[in-house]
Amino acid sequence: MTSTLNKNEGKTTQLIERQTSRLPSIAYLGLAFGSMLISASLAASARPQRRFGYSKRLELANFVGQWVPSLLLIGVYNKLVKVEHEMLSARSVVR
Repeated sequence: MTSTLNKNEGKTTQLIERQTSRLPSIAYLGLAFGSMLISASLAASARPQRRFGYSKRLELANFVGQWVPSLLLIGVYNKLVKVEHEMLSARSVVR
């Protein structure tokens, strides 16, 4: 599909759109919720230590918890790109 928007986009943007469109949008939501659950379980299982505060599990919980906004953002971007392509293809069929 060739449109004026695709002509103006860079090769990197087209590559990202091709890669992210391989998964359905709900998969990114599932990955985000999974990250939240893993992060919460790691934080709940972190044990206090005498010298250094908490175990490394709490640091890992924070690291995994920071994946959530990125995964949600990728999912929203994926959905917007799919809707845009549907609108452009419907528009070209009408003409």
